[in-house]
Amino acid sequence: MTVSIHSLSACRSLSGLTPPARDAIAEHAREVEFRSGERLIPLGQPPQRLLILTEGLAKLVGVSISGHERILCIHRPNEMVGPSVLMDSIENEHEVAAMSRVRALAISRRDLLIVGRSHPSLIMALAREVSRQLVVMTERVMTATSAEVPVRLSQLLLEFAEGAGSDRESFVPLAHPLTHESMAQIIGASRPHTSTVLRDLEGRGAVQRRSGRGLLVRPSRLKHIVEYGDLDFPAGTESLQLSA
Repeated sequence: MTVSIHSLSACRSLSGLTPPARDAIAEHAREVEFRSGERLIPLGQPPQRLLILTEGLAKLVGVSISGHERILCIHRPNEMVGPSVLMDSIENEHEVAAMSRVRALAISRRDLLIVGRSHPSLIMALAREVSRQLVVMTERVMTATSAEVPVRLSQLLLEFAEGAGSDRESFVPLAHPLTHESMAQIIGASRPHTSTVLRDLEGRGAVQRRSGRGLLVRPSRLKHIVEYGDLDFPAGTESLQLSA
């Protein structure tokens, strides 16, 4: 069944395409679904199709020689998985797996080439997304080797906070839930250490763990930690209410 063009309009990487180009993609796209833990792209295998998530989270995972997983980035709804599908020379040393039930729009390599011949802007959009994802992974690795765990965790929570673009003093929920284990894998720390840092952040009024809405975070304080690299806040801010 051909999907509606509206299903593609929310994908940021396709926003610059013309309506005819998006129509052509929608004509070839098909809806697919993955169970939690199921691989969207197996380890060592190059992607055979482009996926655009519409629901759920998927993790891009690197596996060390000793078999330990390291989450390099998390794909969210309206993001692409496998934008390098048209690049034959790229070796895939990672895998992408569903963190929950995932729904996506799938376009095969063959169909992408068909659309790309008539709409070269699609090829450029895929190349830009490959570049963007490489930058994200590089920054994640650099942060993991240069920043302390509280800074890395604060940055992660800030990325997932609803309304994180503002300097809000109030508590806000995460747009997508994250377990302690997934946080630990993303920031490159042990699970016990991650839980300890979360407790420290709670004591400083940057997060609120005991809530009916799950983990709540305060964007302004997380930004302070990321920018200044410590848990100390300007005088007077500790008098603010810590309730949501």
